[in-house]
Amino acid sequence: MNAETGECPTCKVAFGALGDGETSALRHLENILEALDTLGEGGTVYAKACAAVGIKPVVHPFWEHLPYTNIFTFITPDILHQLYQGIIKHLIAWIKETYGEAEIDARCRRLPPNHNVRVFMKGISKLNRVTGKEHDQISRFLLGIIIDLPLPGDLSPVRLVRAVRAVLDFVYIAQYPLQSTETIAHLANARERFHENKGIFVDLGVRDDFNLPKLHSWDHYPLNITYYGTLDNCNTENTERLHIDLAKDAYRATNSKDEFPQMTLWLERKEKILRHEQYIQSRLKGCPGPPIVENLYPGVVYERKLVMAKHPTHKAVKFNTIKTEYGAKFFPEALSRYVAELSDPTLTPAQIEATSTSVSLLFNSVSVFQRIKFSTSDPHGKDGPEDTIVDAIHVQPHQYLANGNEVPARFDTALVILGDRGRTEVHGKLSDAYLSLPGSFHVISRRVQSCASSPCLHPPPRVVKTTFPPGIEPPKYLAYVEWFSRFTKEPERNHLMFKLTRTETRGERMASIIPVQNIRRSIHLTPKFGPVVPPHWKSSTVLEECKVFFATPWTDRHIYPTLF
Repeated sequence: MNAETGECPTCKVAFGALGDGETSALRHLENILEALDTLGEGGTVYAKACAAVGIKPVVHPFWEHLPYTNIFTFITPDILHQLYQGIIKHLIAWIKETYGEAEIDARCRRLPPNHNVRVFMKGISKLNRVTGKEHDQISRFLLGIIIDLPLPGDLSPVRLVRAVRAVLDFVYIAQYPLQSTETIAHLANARERFHENKGIFVDLGVRDDFNLPKLHSWDHYPLNITYYGTLDNCNTENTERLHIDLAKDAYRATNSKDEFPQMTLWLERKEKILRHEQYIQSRLKGCPGPPIVENLYPGVVYERKLVMAKHPTHKAVKFNTIKTEYGAKFFPEALSRYVAELSDPTLTPAQIEATSTSVSLLFNSVSVFQRIKFSTSDPHGKDGPEDTIVDAIHVQPHQYLANGNEVPARFDTALVILGDRGRTEVHGKLSDAYLSLPGSFHVISRRVQSCASSPCLHPPPRVVKTTFPPGIEPPKYLAYVEWFSRFTKEPERNHLMFKLTRTETRGERMASIIPVQNIRRSIHLTPKFGPVVPPHWKSSTVLEECKVFFATPWTDRHIYPTLF
């Protein structure tokens, strides 16, 4: 983009019309080549001819005689600088100016924790030199914290909410590792939705116009994806990271005088050491051939593997401790219902409730795990396919460290799929699911109508023998959960997020025991703060204090297609 003239290097958009959202014709290569041919007619004629077609009068540009090449279509998108350090950066600034930094910061400090979401405990308004990664983290909860904020002058917030949702959709769809005509259509739709609603920022006095080169770049994303494939092929985020290894670290190794030869020599030696180490390791392993990797394809790997620690966090935790410290108020009752249900799968819910009263639990303690992790196979691992931890669910009661520092309790929310009595895996649509909170975490389930909080449990063999009938083998790991309400068939109309509430019966939360393998992943819930955030809410207590939540779809690329 020419910063002086506002001209696009790819198309013939009019000056001052970068933010209109109107598609412009691409530059005509034949006319440009004809202008380059006027060089022999003198410098004045050549300069005028180049100006007429919108290029600088460079003598014999390198691409002039390249066959089958249109250099003006080679300007590829850049996720880092055009989206995160571009439009997302602008959007955050507009929102802070609209609502005020104090209210935005107050909401950021009261978001519940999640493995994939950073909680900015000091807010976001005082951040200096914000990186693309930080803008990425802020975008994950940006819409959730403004859903119910009133606009100045009693303006309707509908257009602003729709505009923010459109921006976030565009950013995430543009990063899909696999693209199709359908996803490109969704990308174009997100762009159109933003341009339809962007006028709210002008009405609020936040913007005078949208003549932003980085916003205009959106117009070319669908075509660039069609021509060159997914945008991870041209994102500068990877090369920015290499700048640390190949430039900053290399410079620090010099004496800051005549640094370029020293940097070059340092990098050469580092590379030689690396290659020699790889050679030694190869000889030690018997000189094996390159690893054979099946299904070496890009994209989101949806198959996640449950990872449990070899040993429990705590052994022999009393029922009373589970009820008081882990918040599993109805743990014995829920366990009795699970025993009755597993013992006779033909029982109805009413019969299960009646039968559970006669179940005898001949023990009063269980082993507790405070972490559930999920790994995904990485076919591009350095030494072949390897597992990478991509998600985790924390179940941690309130505690004090040895130095006296207080660590608040943390019970994460999670998605759960329930099958036939928890034994048959069922992949249902989201509309069939529920959200719940296990005593150690929260979850979504298919059949139960509530949400939960509790620990992950491991029944020892002696407990299995004394509690379950002969021939009944319970799952190795169980979880106590308190349920949230069922997902609706459709999300909310304007912000397109699913609203969830706690499910209660006669004022008491509904709780269940489920197999841990039915837990699919963590999920982040954004509280419904109201017009003004309650001052007594905290990040560690908001899941208990708040009654209404919104399911956040931007925590990672795995959940976004599910909740989109």
